[in-house]
Amino acid sequence: MKFEALYDEWIQTYPFTRMRSSTRNRISSAKHLLAIWANTPINKIMKQTYRQYMNSLVSKYKYNTREGILIVGKMIFDYAIEMEFLQKNSTDNYMLPKNLDYDEDEQKLIFLEKEELIQFLKIAKQDGLAIDYGFFCLLAFSGMRIGEATSLQWKDLNFEDNSLYINKTYYNPSNNKRKFEIQTPKTRSSKREILIDQSIMDLLKALKQEQVQFIKKNKRIYKDQGFIFTCSEGYPHTIKQFFNRLQRLLKRMSDLNKHITPHSFRHTHASLLIEANVNMKVISHRLGHSSVSTTDKIYGHLTRGLEKKASQQFSELMKDLHI
Repeated sequence: MKFEALYDEWIQTYPFTRMRSSTRNRISSAKHLLAIWANTPINKIMKQTYRQYMNSLVSKYKYNTREGILIVGKMIFDYAIEMEFLQKNSTDNYMLPKNLDYDEDEQKLIFLEKEELIQFLKIAKQDGLAIDYGFFCLLAFSGMRIGEATSLQWKDLNFEDNSLYINKTYYNPSNNKRKFEIQTPKTRSSKREILIDQSIMDLLKALKQEQVQFIKKNKRIYKDQGFIFTCSEGYPHTIKQFFNRLQRLLKRMSDLNKHITPHSFRHTHASLLIEANVNMKVISHRLGHSSVSTTDKIYGHLTRGLEKKASQQFSELMKDLHI
């Protein structure tokens, strides 16, 4: 059996148990393997052959890209063993080497400092569309992923206790507003209930009142599906639309030399919580991470920076003490 034939058989079964976005990622990763082994018999792809190929990618791709290729390769060969096409998995016990040109664990997170966030939100309120200010305030004050915020519905909000329930995500690779899908999150931990600042809930309450009035005037064209951030026809705004809105507003911050994306507001939320000395377990829950170790892996270097600052402040405080 050729590798391409094995892949074709495996990919027919994979989507039955996975979300479409996951299938799309696996197909993308598998293209790297197909590019070199499509016509190679699978019993000729030995462990040494596989490792040599994976090692050759270190200088070409970042760790996350190579990890995706390794994962899909293991899945395909696991399938071959399950179907008794092979007896051994060529990907077994392979450890991905880190890129030599940068430290994966200390890679820079792009986020807004407190003053920069305040400046941006002022611009969004003064110069943005009516929906911009509420949306970006919610991202910054909740730490939600943009897909989670885009799919948010009024039924997910509890105005009595200022909480919101995050239980789904938005999927629309075509960016056609009518062809969206609402999917369940990737992990169980992504489903979570978090508390939101009263000021943000008041913003959303005002947005709801405006939406109610708009629907009354536009019943014939508005397809009410209960979404919070919608276009004039009731469909949720696409992620691309919010990305474009963000870039337009950022142009008014001429002194900002950062590549800010909607995901940067999630990093901003986490960094400001860390700066406020919020417990890492609480931060992990708000972000929907599967464990505190996941949160620490991403943001741990920020806490270590605060520890260093605390040590310096303590030393300054005790400078009159001669030891």
